[in-house]
Amino acid sequence: MFERIVVCLDGSSVAEGILPYATDEALAHHSRVVLLRVVSLPEITIPIGIPGEPGIPISTDGAVRRTRKEEGEADDYLRRIAEPMREKGLDVQSIVLPGMAGEAITNYAQENGCKLIAIATHGYGGIRRLVLGSTADFVLHHSTVPILIVRPGNKQA
Repeated sequence: MFERIVVCLDGSSVAEGILPYATDEALAHHSRVVLLRVVSLPEITIPIGIPGEPGIPISTDGAVRRTRKEEGEADDYLRRIAEPMREKGLDVQSIVLPGMAGEAITNYAQENGCKLIAIATHGYGGIRRLVLGSTADFVLHHSTVPILIVRPGNKQA
């Protein structure tokens, strides 16, 4: 059923709360697991001075270096996460993408034939959600792929 499951991680312990659920689903369905981490784009946005108009994105050497560093750290992080999953017999792939998290996740899942997106939510509401945004919320409202969303701390041992 779920031949390929994309598991969304951002390096936080909250995001890692999805791992037990994704692992259970992957084992039950003999799925390939794709661990996905999105890093920031190698650019900054320069305001153009017209209210309501988007700025102009430009790439700087510093932004490119920052993104390369983030990509390397993300690769190392995903390798550490993948190892115990592989020890359980799972087929695990790691992907690091630059971009806006929600958009990168939904595009990757759709373009690569993923059958399930597994993601944790911080569970923010109200003003905090409005200010901080929510990747899980974006994925929920824009994905054409089924989604498993959990708020960590709810899985019983």
